[in-house]
Amino acid sequence: MNGFSLAELLIVIAIIGILATVTVFAWQRFMSNTNLRTAARDIASEFSLAKENAMKESRNYTITFNVNANTFTMAPTGTTKNLTVYGTDIRLVSASFGFGGTVITFQPRGIASAGNVQLTNGRGSTASVVVNITGKNHVDFTMQ
Repeated sequence: MNGFSLAELLIVIAIIGILATVTVFAWQRFMSNTNLRTAARDIASEFSLAKENAMKESRNYTITFNVNANTFTMAPTGTTKNLTVYGTDIRLVSASFGFGGTVITFQPRGIASAGNVQLTNGRGSTASVVVNITGKNHVDFTMQ
């Protein structure tokens, strides 16, 4: 007998459908966490760039975080970035520098107002960008 029966064909189609569904959910989870990692690393690189420019130009550079608007603004350039460009589920949870302010300042000697920025995504994963007084930063992730 040549070919496949209708029952065999339907079983194969059902298996392909199940595998496709599992793959789509896994891909969405992967992309959501990847977007969170990208956003956190971009903020960390902005910190490093601000420190470098402050030292190079001998003037203060600041980054102001607006938790309600989900944005941060760099000065003196005035450039504002919205975190939703990394993904619609990326949220700025908190920003705390110095004595609880939302502004980090990099001074010409490379000194920064130490603190951290907390981000989250729709899956409940979190990222924390931590800056110490010397302006060095690192990112900690907790992925769900």
